[in-house]
Amino acid sequence: MQVTRMEGNLPEEFIEDIRTRFDIVELVAQFVQLKKSGRNYFGLCPFHNEKTPSFSVSQEKQIFHCFGCGEGGNVYTFLMKMEGLAFPVAVRELAQRAGIAMPESTFSPAMQGAELAKKRLLELMKLASRYYQYMLKQPSGRPALQYLHERGLNEETMERFSLGFAPDAWRGLKTFLQRKGFKEKELLEIGLLIANDKSSYDRFRGRIIYPIANQRGDMIAFGGRALGDGQPKYLNSPETPLFEKSKTLYALDVARESIRREKKAVIFEGYMDVIAAHQAGIPQAVASLGTSLTEAQARLLRNQTEEVVIVYDADAAGQAATWRGLQILRQAGCLVKVGRLPQGLDPDDFIRRFGGDAFKKEVIEQALLLVDYQLMNLVEQYNVEKDDERIQLFTKMTDVLASVDNAMEREDYVQKAATLIKLPASAIREELTKNQRQKKSHVRRPEQLRLLPKQGATEKAPLQILALWARFPSLIPASALELTSEDVPSELRDVFVTAQSNNIFSPSLLLDILPHEKYRQMLSRLLIDEDYDEKTAKKALDDCVKYLKCVRIALQRKEIEAQMANLDSVAAKGEIAELSKKWLALRKMEESINQAKEGGKGVG
Repeated sequence: MQVTRMEGNLPEEFIEDIRTRFDIVELVAQFVQLKKSGRNYFGLCPFHNEKTPSFSVSQEKQIFHCFGCGEGGNVYTFLMKMEGLAFPVAVRELAQRAGIAMPESTFSPAMQGAELAKKRLLELMKLASRYYQYMLKQPSGRPALQYLHERGLNEETMERFSLGFAPDAWRGLKTFLQRKGFKEKELLEIGLLIANDKSSYDRFRGRIIYPIANQRGDMIAFGGRALGDGQPKYLNSPETPLFEKSKTLYALDVARESIRREKKAVIFEGYMDVIAAHQAGIPQAVASLGTSLTEAQARLLRNQTEEVVIVYDADAAGQAATWRGLQILRQAGCLVKVGRLPQGLDPDDFIRRFGGDAFKKEVIEQALLLVDYQLMNLVEQYNVEKDDERIQLFTKMTDVLASVDNAMEREDYVQKAATLIKLPASAIREELTKNQRQKKSHVRRPEQLRLLPKQGATEKAPLQILALWARFPSLIPASALELTSEDVPSELRDVFVTAQSNNIFSPSLLLDILPHEKYRQMLSRLLIDEDYDEKTAKKALDDCVKYLKCVRIALQRKEIEAQMANLDSVAAKGEIAELSKKWLALRKMEESINQAKEGGKGVG
């Protein structure tokens, strides 16, 4: 049997073979921190922001489901959603990891074209990175190399981060890549060239180059720092088919293993901060590619660890960015701390002056918890000796304290704030109570997550049958005989046929062959929750089958009633009598089915 998913055709046996070679818990754990609770594993959902884990993974059934946003599926679905892959590409990715060759004619012509184009762009970026690395070692790159040495970087570090140099030439990279067979259109698409009315030229010129990789280590963009007084000081690649700045963290590809091992990430602003930290023995360092941390970047961090230490520059811009980043990381469910630097020093300066060990002890290990930092930061901004500033400080402090949910923790911070602002703790408590009353009077309903639509019994019964069949394939033959094609929604009929003809029907396979995302979400919820033994499952299955039979009979009776309503009571007396007999027979059949029902756990 061939399974078609997003313009790809693959033998079902091949798909199942690859799937059984991977444990969904191990795959998901590469992206999400999981903890076992009962039969399943739970973690924070990688697809939406949450503070309480609602993302469940079943090792037994090899599926996942999020009770918060409704996403669900198997190993393929998870990889597709995490990395934005089409189904055949996700299969190929896992097949490559397993060392198995893909069948021929896997991709449609359109998909083959798209995959070839993406492969060429990745190869192009790899060659561009090698070009920049080569130019760093040439005579024209000596000023750049000298600058990097002066910043304290050794050859091993420069090699590890693939640092390079873009010569101050208009078309050096363009000429090199065109000689390698790449087209000007491709170089423009990937952001390596800038076009004007007459021609195109290299985007990066006279700059130190910092390659930016995705989590797999593929080069997808570049950052360039001007040597001397060139403007802008920093220049990044634009958004391209390979690169979305808001969804990328610099150096996550080299830091990920250390972050998971240390259970802590350290996030900086700049490339050099990260590189200096790695060289100094702080391998869990990443950067946000600019001063504004995004929700997507926060989720990337949260998927690797719970604790994040944010260390931005001590200047005003850096502290403003820190404040914004704290809120975003907290909303993403991270335990947030702030590493404080002496005024006038950025992280790279501190590391070069005092060393990596001092940075660990004085900045990372002494990092303040979110609320502590916010209170200290406010105290530094306002003069408590001036009445007007003291009032402003009081208002902002109570806003910070109002965000603390835990009552014991909030009381502890009330005492700290009272000491800092030189006020009785009772005054702060009174203000918090007043603010709480005002918020309740202006409360607005929060934006709801995308929830599963409510299901009627008629819609739920076929899905529950499929869920039970997937868990207990031995029950399929007997119950399938009781069903007709009319009992099943037309768009699910092929799934029912596959279930009856497949010897390896399973929850994971079921989620692959569903025709719509809505069914995948509904069934992943049913499957992750369901914990029947076979005897209970048989009762539930019987209830579902009987219910669908009753639905079919009720529809047939309504059709007869409609026919009778359109007949003349005198001229069609005999026909009406025959239809009445059929109606009564159907009614008795329905009553018989209802009387035979046992109290199972079927439709409800």
